[in-house]
Amino acid sequence: MSVGGHTGCVFGGVSSRLDEAKAFIVGVPFEATTTYKLGTRYAPLSIRRAAANIEFFSLRAGIDVEHVKIHDMGDIDVVADTELMMSILGDYVESIVQDTSLRRKLAVFLGGEHTITYGIVKGIVKAEQNTCIIVFDAHLDMREEYMGISLSHATVLRRISEVLPSPHNLLVYGVRAFTLEELNYARSRGIKIVDVLAARRTENTVTRFLEGKECSHIHVSIDVDVFDPAYAPGVGNPEPEGLSPSHVLEVLHELIKLVAGRNSSISIDVVEVSPPNDCNDITSILAAKLVVESIAAWAGSTALR
Repeated sequence: MSVGGHTGCVFGGVSSRLDEAKAFIVGVPFEATTTYKLGTRYAPLSIRRAAANIEFFSLRAGIDVEHVKIHDMGDIDVVADTELMMSILGDYVESIVQDTSLRRKLAVFLGGEHTITYGIVKGIVKAEQNTCIIVFDAHLDMREEYMGISLSHATVLRRISEVLPSPHNLLVYGVRAFTLEELNYARSRGIKIVDVLAARRTENTVTRFLEGKECSHIHVSIDVDVFDPAYAPGVGNPEPEGLSPSHVLEVLHELIKLVAGRNSSISIDVVEVSPPNDCNDITSILAAKLVVESIAAWAGSTALR
């Protein structure tokens, strides 16, 4: 797999050496199954440009991420065939997880449509069976098929539940849009769901989910449509009544601090930003902020390790 096309832009404007970096960025501009608003293929570049034009100081972590070394690996070359692309991506991610020099770094993947999470998880599970997956999403994405396609942005979490050693290691947070078939499937498989109403009224549901689970690797997938469209209009499938950035960032910081304290490895993807459907780049800016705050939380929590 070829990685390294920066299209003239790196995250935050500066890329440090990989061996010195606390975190690294990989763009995955894959889009093949989008069914409503097209444009997620443009997100990695748009998020990088946004990151080069926002401030990097984190109030929550008390860290200026400008002083944290970040390596931008560039974009993965994509192919149009979804199954082949997920296989290629899985092999690449497997090699990352197996590389002991990278395990203490925060791996961040910039999508692209949400289907890329399937490829990422396949690679992680090949290298590390004790994996937990936490997904922030407006949708359950657990249809058996959608428009005759079994692997797509609308089925991705169902496919992920099938490759995980245990579906009990999958949590979907902030959901508010799904079919009865999807809900029944999730319940029958023992998949943990925290809908948007429960997310607002109950604290620490994400961190409690990890209690008693021996997860040596945690992957966090953030579908940006988990946010209310007022905060993130530039997505492929906007849904009203979503979460606020402050809510998600608080949960994300607590989660990353917990993972760091457990001495586990972690990876994150940010998916479904659709720049052509955005307004004043605010969704790309929010996605960049998610990455900056994730790096701040990781750097602050692992500073003494």
